[in-house]
Amino acid sequence: MILDGAITSRSGRIALVPPSETNDAATAALREHSETRRYLRYFPEHVSVDDAPDVRTFVGTTGIFHVETEYGSSCEVGILISPEYFRGGLATDALYTVLAYVFEERKLNRAEFNTGVDNLGMRRWLEKAGATLEGTQRQKWLDPGVGYTDVCKYSILHEEWIATVKGRLEARIDRSLQSSDGV
Repeated sequence: MILDGAITSRSGRIALVPPSETNDAATAALREHSETRRYLRYFPEHVSVDDAPDVRTFVGTTGIFHVETEYGSSCEVGILISPEYFRGGLATDALYTVLAYVFEERKLNRAEFNTGVDNLGMRRWLEKAGATLEGTQRQKWLDPGVGYTDVCKYSILHEEWIATVKGRLEARIDRSLQSSDGV
């Protein structure tokens, strides 16, 4: 299922919108970016899309996939933020927005995240958000020219979202807004 319309984040700084051809070039550029490919080496080195739009308004992409409702109630969450926007609170805002959608709108019980074992920044970010490391999947992702890379699996359960994660992310977003206002 693709999102029917835009979802505005808690801070109002971002909007999650359905996929659109107008963002194809920006998405391609993000997928080709050396920092993105540093941890997602299985992405193609080059993605051909001409006439990139103004990427100052495109900060990244997020989504849910592998939605399981037949035998469970879970999904995988993915998030890519342009490195130019790292440490600005936008990824946390996007994570909060997509998790609110997963747990409050879709009523799913579990959100999973996969990241390369060497992606320490992402792993720390997920852990600070309240995700639980469930384990390491050995040689899961193809690393072209090298072999395979190990992947860490994290999850957040609905009960954790309600009890701690939601409040923790709200506090981080609020702090980010205060610091950006010069407070």
